[in-house]
Amino acid sequence: MTPETQDLIHLRLSQADESLAEARLLVERDIRLGAMDHIYFTMFYCACALLATREFGPSRDGNVAGKFQREFVKTGLIPPEIGERFKRATQLHHDADLGAQTPPDTNRISELLADAGNFLTTSKLFLAKE
Repeated sequence: MTPETQDLIHLRLSQADESLAEARLLVERDIRLGAMDHIYFTMFYCACALLATREFGPSRDGNVAGKFQREFVKTGLIPPEIGERFKRATQLHHDADLGAQTPPDTNRISELLADAGNFLTTSKLFLAKE
């Protein structure tokens, strides 16, 4: 792995850590739309860190979730439930941000926050083995 790739992975994990911390604060204050955004971005940054190990750089095409599914979930490198959580968070993020739906209720947001924390932990464990 090149030093540039290692730097990119470190950056993405730092962004994921920060986004998760911000999501926790927003959940505590019951700011659901902001919390949903940060939960989604926590998972997004984790997926980007993992994809960097496969030489996929920053993506502007919006297909990070698809690449993640193809490279990590379908190959069995990452548990399928992590992939499902990311897909669910992606859909909820788009529905709340771009659609005409309200963000999930507080209980659901709390569950998604736990999912994001699990995704981050799984990502760090996987990357520690690489």
